[in-house]
Amino acid sequence: MKRAPGIFLLAVTWLLLLVPCAWGRSAGTAMPVPYTLADGTRLTGYLSLPPQYQKGQRYPAILLIHGGTGDQGGLRNRAREFSQIKPVRKHLCPNYVVFSAAYHADYLGGPKEIASMAVALQTMAALPQVDPGRIAALGVSHGGYLALMAAVQPRMPVKIKAVVSISGVTDVAAFLKDLYRLHPGGKADRERPLLGLIASPVIRALGWPPDKDAETKEKYRRLSVLTYLGNLQAPVLVIHGSKDNLVPVSQARSLREGLKKQEKTCEYLEVATGRIGGHFIILTKPEIWDKIDLFLKKYL
Repeated sequence: MKRAPGIFLLAVTWLLLLVPCAWGRSAGTAMPVPYTLADGTRLTGYLSLPPQYQKGQRYPAILLIHGGTGDQGGLRNRAREFSQIKPVRKHLCPNYVVFSAAYHADYLGGPKEIASMAVALQTMAALPQVDPGRIAALGVSHGGYLALMAAVQPRMPVKIKAVVSISGVTDVAAFLKDLYRLHPGGKADRERPLLGLIASPVIRALGWPPDKDAETKEKYRRLSVLTYLGNLQAPVLVIHGSKDNLVPVSQARSLREGLKKQEKTCEYLEVATGRIGGHFIILTKPEIWDKIDLFLKKYL
């Protein structure tokens, strides 16, 4: 059976993932928190408080980072929607302050994304409900990449105490090579059309292929989480589907090996999946949340 086109799969993935659950006003009810980037870009994160919250106390907190694309001023509000999915409300909201961050995506790993994470962290840490010394970053897919980058980038204004990356990208160059891979005959894979490669924002910004020349190679190197692992001080939990149909499991395995070489604290969970739905494990594999619960309890 042939897989559906990549763009269609991506759209369906996030449509399923980000549809809010019809819950009442209880743990996880999201309150808007605006913040502004240095260039004037306005974003809104969403704050959820645990049911036992007591005014005047500070709690361990989760920086929650959605996948898909960033906030481009469209009709979708992914930060709010992600804060309302059932696993987040069941596992994170009862125990932690949760701040679902918005980000502006110029391109995968681009400067506006990293700036968005820095300002979101700074805004979050300044909230009276948050213990700034006990912040974990948890992201899925694109958000998994940004959660990792928030922990490894040396200029982040707030220290991340623990990181959870679910189905996340770790090496942008390798990810794009797989996404837009070519058959030996030179024809683009039908599900990853050449037109998509040409239209890709990161490829338009940095060039193609990633090893085209020394300058292009360096640009992509700066986007890789693997480049900055020496800076990492937080324990990392890496979770991935064995046959992820969008972000290959090789991304997670490369990160695991890099962390091992750097002698960093890492826990790893690879769950068996089929090719169809292999990227949806945040919804379809409840056992990953048991692992997440234990990891956060241990390190946060």
